[in-house]
Amino acid sequence: MISHVVAWTLREDLDRAATIARIRELLTGLTGTIGSIRSLEVVENVAYPEKNSDVAVVATFDDLAGLDEYQVHPDHQAAAAEIRGLVTGRAAIDWQS
Repeated sequence: MISHVVAWTLREDLDRAATIARIRELLTGLTGTIGSIRSLEVVENVAYPEKNSDVAVVATFDDLAGLDEYQVHPDHQAAAAEIRGLVTGRAAIDWQS
C-alpha cells in the first residue's frame, strides 16, 4: 500500500472556505475517474494555523504503479494546475506500508 499526502498553504487573498471547497471538489471527483485510487480524502487543518498547512489530500494506492497512474492522468493534471493557482506553498510525502 502506498500512502500519498500533499499539503498546501492557501493564498491569503482568497476566501478560505471557498478555496478548500474547490480543492475538495477537484480532488474527490477523481475517485470515480482514476481507477488506481483506493481512498482519497481532502482534510482541513484545525490547529496551529500559524505553522501548519491549510488543507491536504490523503490518498492510498495499491502500489507505486497506481500512484504513477494517478500522477500522470490528465484529470489529475488539470486539477493540480488549478490548485497551483490557489496556493502559495506545497509539501508532499509518499510512503509504503
